[in-house]
Amino acid sequence: MVQNKEQLFDDLFRDFKERLFRLCYSYCNNTHVAEDMLQDSFSKIWLHLDTFKEECAYSTWMYRITANTCLMYLRSNKTNPVILQDSFTDIASPEKYSEEPVNALNKAIGQLVEIDRLIISLVLQEVNYKEIGEVLGISENNVGVKVHRIKGELKKILEKNSNHGQRVRGV
Repeated sequence: MVQNKEQLFDDLFRDFKERLFRLCYSYCNNTHVAEDMLQDSFSKIWLHLDTFKEECAYSTWMYRITANTCLMYLRSNKTNPVILQDSFTDIASPEKYSEEPVNALNKAIGQLVEIDRLIISLVLQEVNYKEIGEVLGISENNVGVKVHRIKGELKKILEKNSNHGQRVRGV
């Protein structure tokens, strides 16, 4: 059993470390803090791997553990908060897009509340709505509604930032 657990953990680590790192990074936009969050998450995954019930996919279970770890980390550091910077460059691949629109989107994402950042981070990682719903404990339809609302919120933030930028340039 131990060898199977070790092999399973190695496989999960190899297959999910980058995605889970991006999720951690989306919470703090700090590589060192994200690495700590990721390490804490994988420690919890290892600890509870024997108790995993196949009621959901490993990925769903791991996203839930990682999201909870990140939220607990941020809440426990309220006295010494992690400063969110203006860009979440690891979420979207900047090589594929021109830098200015990606930075504007990342800045807008940074202005969302925690749960909305989590949802949009998972969407940007191409996690399907069903799995996001399982991570959050809500229905797939509710995820769709929330994503639609978040997109609207992002659009408002981007328009506001764009209009503000034009006024500033015109002054």
